[in-house]
Amino acid sequence: MDAAAHDVQAAINAAAADLPINLPNPPTYRKVNPADTPILVLALTSDTLPQSKVFEFADSILGQRLSQIEGVSQAVINGAEKSAVRVRVDPARWPPPR
Repeated sequence: MDAAAHDVQAAINAAAADLPINLPNPPTYRKVNPADTPILVLALTSDTLPQSKVFEFADSILGQRLSQIEGVSQAVINGAEKSAVRVRVDPARWPPPR
């Protein structure tokens, strides 16, 4: 798994020059064991705040604080729209030169 993570990081580094300069965040990865299951699932709602603000709170405050607790391996925040990567492909340039 460590060797695969190294290969992924190397691929991200190699592709960095080809990525758009206006990406809001650089590509990232994390090692995950697919056999792991969550031990806690929280649902946040609000009668006064829009869903985007609830997600912003969960992502920027709650998730970061939970991930800092000793023994917590990761805190994953899901459930709202997030930025997407748009890929523009020029069929005339496929396959890429080697």
